Amino acid sequence: MSKFLEYKRNAAHALNKAEALVAAAESAGRKFTEAEERDYDIAMRAHKEYTRDAEALQTSPGGIARALKGMFPQGAVVLDNGRKWEATASEKVFSSEYAEGFFEYVSSNGTKMSAAMYEGSNPAGGFAVPVTVEGQVVPLAPPDTGVRSVANVIPTVMDIKIPRATTISTATAKAEGTGNGSNLFQESEPVLDQFTLSAFMAGLSHVISWELAQDVPSFQNFAVSDMLLAQQIFEENWYVNGTGTNQAQGLIGNVGTGTGVPEAADSQGNLLSINATFNVMGTLKTPYHANASWLMQRSTAVALRKAQAQANLFAPVFTHSDGKDYLHGYPVVYSTAMPAIAAGATPALFGDFRAGYCIGDRGGSGINVKILDQPRATEGLVVFLAYRRTDGRVRRSEAIQSIVLHS
Repeated sequence: MSKFLEYKRNAAHALNKAEALVAAAESAGRKFTEAEERDYDIAMRAHKEYTRDAEALQTSPGGIARALKGMFPQGAVVLDNGRKWEATASEKVFSSEYAEGFFEYVSSNGTKMSAAMYEGSNPAGGFAVPVTVEGQVVPLAPPDTGVRSVANVIPTVMDIKIPRATTISTATAKAEGTGNGSNLFQESEPVLDQFTLSAFMAGLSHVISWELAQDVPSFQNFAVSDMLLAQQIFEENWYVNGTGTNQAQGLIGNVGTGTGVPEAADSQGNLLSINATFNVMGTLKTPYHANASWLMQRSTAVALRKAQAQANLFAPVFTHSDGKDYLHGYPVVYSTAMPAIAAGATPALFGDFRAGYCIGDRGGSGINVKILDQPRATEGLVVFLAYRRTDGRVRRSEAIQSIVLHS
């Protein structure tokens, strides 16, 4: 098993274990025992470490190709820069009689088997008969990408300059007029600025051999789905952490500061406390509450549920209904690009994301997929290309407030 898949599997296992401990305490209506507290801390620390290791492997040069190569320890197949077959020197070469025997075996639906089929048999009586490979590739579970689902997404055909007010005009009291031109109304105009919603290119390509595309038709669908998912993952990080220079502007650091004071840990040592979630709700202006929601990592939600169990609240603030999570009655949206709980981090945002964040997709919101069969035809390769031009900008910073933890 490749290290990448092993890290992802272990990270998910650790988070599930932590969530199971929280669920047990919630269902019993009690606080954590000392043993549960210890097991929870171990599980969450393991989740953080395995997630970090998987991300490091994925982002390293050639990381994905190296991770996928590890899935084939015999070196039968290597996926490089997309998808390309490669044989290694250690690959066993069978005789021509074996090939004839194999085709006879297949054409007879397995009823005829010649002696040649036993080439390479082991002491246990096994023989080297090619196995049947399932036609559908089992994909990895997609990470949480929630920003696009709650933001204001619009199609664009060119850069758009969007004006916005930065201050509200000021009214003052006026004394009764005397008819001599005194006691005038005080002049006050609103202050405006503008931001530009542009479009920045991002995408990827897969290189697939003609043989693979022809022999495994389902692999084409898998490759396209894989590219679409990769595009969404990349853009999600832009929308959360982007610098705004030659890329989308991220939410972190560009929205409201909440209470303006870093939130301290609670008495149980939880860096993100239930009180912090109460505090940030009070900083969001009333018009934004109707469409407000939370944005955080799923592991952050597990930590909040644990803090809730420890606080032994009379009315639980984190609830689950009809397959959806709610915090203080507001929907919880998950994004793996959000910062994890750590000193000085911003692990949760609360507000009306549709009013506060705007995403512009040049030419429409669909991800463009092109199949290029000419550029590398002499090599017997076809190129799959996926891309989208997009931008994201904070439209109204006061519509979204953040929880910043104490360092």
